[in-house]
Amino acid sequence: MKNNPFEEHGIEHLSASSINLFIQNPPLFIVRYLAKHKSPTNAAMLRGTVIDHAIGNKTSVKEAQSEFMALMNYQKKQGVAFDQEKTDKEYGNIEKYLSIGIPFYEHLGEPVSYQKKVEIDIGLPVSVIGYVDLEYEDCIRDIKTSAKKPSALLAPVQRQLAIYATALEKDHAYADYIYVTKTKSEVITFEIDDISMRLDEVYRASLAIMNLLQNNNINSLVDQFYPDLSHWMWSDSDRQAAKELWRIK
Repeated sequence: MKNNPFEEHGIEHLSASSINLFIQNPPLFIVRYLAKHKSPTNAAMLRGTVIDHAIGNKTSVKEAQSEFMALMNYQKKQGVAFDQEKTDKEYGNIEKYLSIGIPFYEHLGEPVSYQKKVEIDIGLPVSVIGYVDLEYEDCIRDIKTSAKKPSALLAPVQRQLAIYATALEKDHAYADYIYVTKTKSEVITFEIDDISMRLDEVYRASLAIMNLLQNNNINSLVDQFYPDLSHWMWSDSDRQAAKELWRIK
């Protein structure tokens, strides 16, 4: 048995994103984390980034909009194409998100830290790392932006929060969804239901990843899985990478 199968595949650590992707879509995990394909960003992702930064760093709407355009222009120089209509929409939504998000977090008081790097040892050859949006004395909070009203805290987010709460030894962990549409803006908060149970899911999924990587190279893994390229999680760039990997015409 290899001592560290993660090292054989160039994986230095795990994260909530990689663990959740493995659970949800193993072929896409293979494309992104084993074939090392990096899918281009999009306007909604950039908008989420600048909203997070503006709230954490207490910057203005104008500064957030400037950051959005700077990130957009940088990506364009890297060859990333953006839909202009979606870009204009996300640019316009920055003010809407911050007009509801900033007052919400100001009411909570000053956080202990913002974007603090955390790491937990789960007893495997690699650790799990993450970056906590906001740490308070008694809890951690993760900033989410959404154009669709959330009805519950989904398991992938609960696993993410469990990692953060465990690393910082907090008993409470919340996801705050800043929800914005053409007619409505509000913040909807969910608390993780069971930190220890969700952390156990993190451990068991991480162990499954290690067992899968053990004695397998990327070619043998391609032989064991087959992608459903119609699934919404695949970007056009991911699909193209998968077609090459699985030799799909």
